[in-house]
Amino acid sequence: MKYTIIEDCSPYYIRFTHDKIEEFSKFALDLFNQTDWSHITPLNPKFGHYILPPNIGKTVVSRTPVSQSFDLWIGRVSYFKSWPGLYYKAHKDGPNHRFSINYPIKVLDNNCITNWYSDEDLKDYPIIGDNYRNISRECEGFDKTKHIPAKSMIAQINECILFNTDIFHSWDNTQSNNERIILTFRNDDVNGTFYYEDARRKLFEES
Repeated sequence: MKYTIIEDCSPYYIRFTHDKIEEFSKFALDLFNQTDWSHITPLNPKFGHYILPPNIGKTVVSRTPVSQSFDLWIGRVSYFKSWPGLYYKAHKDGPNHRFSINYPIKVLDNNCITNWYSDEDLKDYPIIGDNYRNISRECEGFDKTKHIPAKSMIAQINECILFNTDIFHSWDNTQSNNERIILTFRNDDVNGTFYYEDARRKLFEES
């Protein structure tokens, strides 16, 4: 599979596209809308994390060409839904989740901003969840007004993002009147030994 890079801002992210990405994005959004999520309790009133059952996750994984480059975890195919007004503080994902493959499937404006921050900038914050049992390593008491992002991004529909989750990052939907939905994949690597740079090389140098 050949990918077309739209913007390479490594080590933070790469925005890219591939054949039939519009078809895949529509399929993913239709699946979200048609799935009964009544058993899911949102993490907070403005953010929901919706994980597909592995049998359905397997089908979704098979439909993205990224799965031809490295293994994606069928048990962690999920949607992030951000409602208007959401701010999710600076964090890294869990130590066994070094990067993410993200498909923005519902984006109605340019007002939701993702920011990355350096370790040095955030070194004084206590980190909550810094072990392999946790899915997020969060900066306790993070105050965005005291920091300048090292990099910022606005996700766009009908694109794919190789996203470095091993650098502190936040996202800010406080200025938007719209919800945003991102389909997310993690690689099948329970030990956390496959990094952003490994994924970059597999996708864009070896494919």
